[in-house]
Amino acid sequence: MKTIYPYFSQNPLDRLDSTRRNHKEVEQLKNTKNTKFILFDNDKIVFDTKTKNCFFSNIEIDTSNAILLGRENSINYFAINSLKYKNTETMPLREYANSSFIKKEKLGILAQASAILNWHNNHQYCSYCGTKTVMKHAGWRRDCISCERQHFPRVDPVVIMLVTYGQYCLVGRGVNFPKNRYSCLAGYMESGETIEDASRRELFEEAGVIGLNVEYKLSQPWPFPSTLMIGVHVEAKSQELSIDKHEIADAKWMHKNDIKKILDGDESFGFSIPSKIAVARNLLEIWVG
Repeated sequence: MKTIYPYFSQNPLDRLDSTRRNHKEVEQLKNTKNTKFILFDNDKIVFDTKTKNCFFSNIEIDTSNAILLGRENSINYFAINSLKYKNTETMPLREYANSSFIKKEKLGILAQASAILNWHNNHQYCSYCGTKTVMKHAGWRRDCISCERQHFPRVDPVVIMLVTYGQYCLVGRGVNFPKNRYSCLAGYMESGETIEDASRRELFEEAGVIGLNVEYKLSQPWPFPSTLMIGVHVEAKSQELSIDKHEIADAKWMHKNDIKKILDGDESFGFSIPSKIAVARNLLEIWVG
């Protein structure tokens, strides 16, 4: 089976950490002909109405708060929040990623841009003293103007689990899922946990299933708003279920042959699985493959 690269996981940029420290150099990069800007209106990406392209050159807006993402093949990339821009449309990033407007290999850049902009939008004030913070380090730090504490972007790790018992796998429907949508179980890691511990804990809390061996499979940056999906395979001790209705509305064991049919587009089972951009689908593809 060919190697699977989850959506948003291929980011070709050199992140230019040493350049971030030099404010003058960063400002110069903003004005070169080899620079591209990625614009977001909150969680929506901005793209050209005619070409559907989301990488802009020579933009006529304030770039003082543009964040340096990195460089690829002499092209510099910046991200910036922009409520309006001429001859453009906006679309939620999920929809844009599912479209044919951009190559899959470039989506990692958009994930990086979306996540860092979201962090800035939600960390305008110091978490220690409550004073206003200011952007530093080309957008990769915020400093408190009062207590001088430095704040850095955070990523929240999430375990997402392909749970199997022989030729069967467990899929569940979250309480906030679209109607008839099922997926792999998942949950946030907690302080002091290993990936293995978090996987077994979440599996037992949500479905009452005891997990045995845990094997890492693949990971995915998930910019909604800023998580790292850690895909693992968990072997279950049994198929007994005790569902926590506060977490998931339903869960069921599905045979591998049936999962393969669903992946191939069979709609007769009465439910769907996540779209191509979700790592949950990748875990199922790896299993049936």
